[in-house]
Amino acid sequence: MRKRMYGKLTALALAGAMVLSGCGQSGGNSGTSTADSKAETSASSGAETSSEKKPESIGRTDIISANSSDIRSMDPQVGVDSPSATLNFHIYNGLIKIDDNREPVGDLAESFEIVDDTKYKFKLRKGVKFHNGDELKASDVKFSLERAKTMPKAMSNASAIDHVSVDGDYEVTIHLSNPCPAFLYILNDTSMKILSEKAVTEAGDTYGEAPIGTGPFMFKEWVPNDHWTLVRFDDYFDGPATATSITTRIIPEGSARTIALETGEIDVILAVDPVDAVNIENCKDLVLESWPAPSVEFMAMNTTKKGLDDVRVRQAINYATNRQEFVDTIVEGRGEVATSVVAKTVPGWNEDVKPYPQDLEKAKELLAEAGYENGLDLKMYVSGEVRSRAAQVVQAQLAQVGINVDINVYEWGAFQDAINAGEHDLLILGWVNTTCDPAYSVTQLFHSRNCGMSGNRAYLKDDKVDEMIDAAAVETNQEKRLQIYKDLQVRLNELCPWVPLYYKYSMVGRRADLKGFKFNKNTSFHYLGDCYYEK
Repeated sequence: MRKRMYGKLTALALAGAMVLSGCGQSGGNSGTSTADSKAETSASSGAETSSEKKPESIGRTDIISANSSDIRSMDPQVGVDSPSATLNFHIYNGLIKIDDNREPVGDLAESFEIVDDTKYKFKLRKGVKFHNGDELKASDVKFSLERAKTMPKAMSNASAIDHVSVDGDYEVTIHLSNPCPAFLYILNDTSMKILSEKAVTEAGDTYGEAPIGTGPFMFKEWVPNDHWTLVRFDDYFDGPATATSITTRIIPEGSARTIALETGEIDVILAVDPVDAVNIENCKDLVLESWPAPSVEFMAMNTTKKGLDDVRVRQAINYATNRQEFVDTIVEGRGEVATSVVAKTVPGWNEDVKPYPQDLEKAKELLAEAGYENGLDLKMYVSGEVRSRAAQVVQAQLAQVGINVDINVYEWGAFQDAINAGEHDLLILGWVNTTCDPAYSVTQLFHSRNCGMSGNRAYLKDDKVDEMIDAAAVETNQEKRLQIYKDLQVRLNELCPWVPLYYKYSMVGRRADLKGFKFNKNTSFHYLGDCYYEK
């Protein structure tokens, strides 16, 4: 296991606002979000339709972006974290994708039919090429989806699949073991993308280092912790992309990413740190695009560890937490207090679930009842600049009730290894719902079968939670199904495996003259293939 710990933090020291040279306060853009408007966006301000783009007007098309963390794998059934999913979004296609109206539509599937509750039939597009020149066949779909059932980070999404049958080269039928009303939405997830059976079989365990997809971009190179580069796939079935290459540089510090954007070293920041957002807004050469993210930022508690295995201690930690402070200081007012484990933008969010109010005396009372009147010591695992600052807020708040938090900061890969192994007492992380369905907000995160790398980093094991998740998964009446998810949120609010911290905005910073960028409101994984500069 990699154990590259970047440092330990023991004091509350929130970073101040950065001042950028060359970007005065008078250069605000009309297409930015503000704390007052909460959801204003310029999501279409840089986009053009293909008919509006003329070859003679297109100039530079090698796009350079920046992200805070490196990828884990280019195997979509392994690299399901946000940095990896962003890359894999450009390399692969699925049978289905979710359109702007949150409806499932064909991607590699030319058409599809729900034969009955457990049988889905897909007709594949003909002539779709993998990056190695091979044609996509039904056998590749069967291989990909049945492989997903065996992969730890994909098996939860694929768990409803009993088997896949093929009829010739272009027809596939997916047979489910039980009804799964969310299945078409699940097929949109990164882990359900379609692979080349030949490429995976030949590469074996090294496949994630040299991927072969059907997407608009092909892998060129990956220098770990420095950058990755994709190049345009000119035989893409939906026509070649506008951008000729996409390079993403790994720049952990938010201020450094913003300076690189301001100086023109990069064209777009895929994840703007909240403390840097105002500097982008106030620079006339830049645009900040923002929208409420389908995600929740949370602190998970490892329910198998001493102290945290007592619900009274977990409730005490919730009572000791002032969530508004995270909104005010960590995201600079660009978000709101999280009231539930489910993101507010996701269908089935329960508006009646209320966050625990900060009540230090109640927290101390619960700790005493649990036998911790003298407090306890906990290890916090965290990765990234923003979450490191959030950990310091947690540290200061819990100290008020006698809980000492030792903050351990890791680079992204080592952090993933550690929390997958259950080493942590506490961790801070975020979860993005990429399917527009509530099942994806709870199944991986709280079902007992998904402890560890499959998503349940609280290691929660509760029979009632499992029963409710399983019941919702097969309920075909949508009203009843959503009610189960709402009731489940009440149960989780009582068990407190998490402290839901805040709902944030997805924020992208870009050069004002960058054309073709379209903000993805559904998943926050943004496609860069339409981006270009005019001559």
